[in-house]
Amino acid sequence: PFSCTAVTTISASLGHLNGCSKLEEMADGKTKAAAFVAVTLQRACHNSFIEWAKGDSPTAEYTVSSVIFVSQIVCVVIGWILANSMGGKGDLEKCFMAGNLKKFAHIGMIYALGDIFEMESVNYIDSSTYTVLSQSKLIITALLMWVLDGSAQSLMQWFILFTTSAGMLEYVLVGKSKGGGMTLSFFGISLALVKVVISCYVAVLNQKALKKDSNPFPVQFSCLKVSWAFTSLIYMLVKDGLMGDGDLFGTWTYRTVVLVFCGFILKTLFNQYLLKVLDAIWKNISEAVGVILVYFAKVMFLGGTFDATVFNAGITVVLACIAYVLSKDSGKVKKSDIGCELDPSAYPDLTAALRQRR
Repeated sequence: PFSCTAVTTISASLGHLNGCSKLEEMADGKTKAAAFVAVTLQRACHNSFIEWAKGDSPTAEYTVSSVIFVSQIVCVVIGWILANSMGGKGDLEKCFMAGNLKKFAHIGMIYALGDIFEMESVNYIDSSTYTVLSQSKLIITALLMWVLDGSAQSLMQWFILFTTSAGMLEYVLVGKSKGGGMTLSFFGISLALVKVVISCYVAVLNQKALKKDSNPFPVQFSCLKVSWAFTSLIYMLVKDGLMGDGDLFGTWTYRTVVLVFCGFILKTLFNQYLLKVLDAIWKNISEAVGVILVYFAKVMFLGGTFDATVFNAGITVVLACIAYVLSKDSGKVKKSDIGCELDPSAYPDLTAALRQRR
């Protein structure tokens, strides 16, 4: 567990985006291992909390929009506190500047849409299925990079992606036929896949915006969260106010509060701080391992029934995801020693001597 002092210390080292790489280099093996375990558990718990918060009701009795709105408002306040503690009144004032708010407005709106699709989808599919489907981000990202950027995948990587797709399809089809406490609908699956597409797209936008902006990270964070919260407020007023029964919050219980603070808010803090000490490879592996953890949470706490066939399909997805992630890093791996030994350029003196003899 991290104390407030530790979080503040980490936050201070992140003042600007380029501080992330420094933090990653400074972190030792134990810190990275602890971060990996913490992030993996939290991500798995987040998806399980969404289903758990519904209680015995088939759909959530709280309004989806209210959960997103409250969690983002709290994040805005956290951003203001960090900005004031790190940069004083000057940084706090930057959080309210129209230029800074406008710069991140469209990104926060798209993030809010992603949260809405995520929360709505779990009303139609269970948390385990949603977690498996979320791994399709690897496939969608590869396709987007191919179409928009011209970045090609190797033949091996395409086959791994096809294996991932087959594993996800098997998980959904077998789970639907065998039941086991799983909740499935094609509408819910469609919502989950749309959420994945949104996440892949907005991640690129956010990365570009953060690199171009020179403000301290807490300022960027709070400005992003303002538009995020504002979008969820509009959704709440329209869907649950004008088009609904007028009850903007629905029925909140202690489970809803746990979802807000231990789900959304903790997820945000982990994404912004703990994930900074992990490289991209371990971030993706963490998400893949979360598939199995969510499945066991479904079996142990959410009324699911263990099924070896469904579990095997989940394992297939996890292994395929890890294989693909590792293959993306293969270009950084040193060539084989045999290959180096057979390379004439590795022996310049011998090459020169042979040429002289000629």
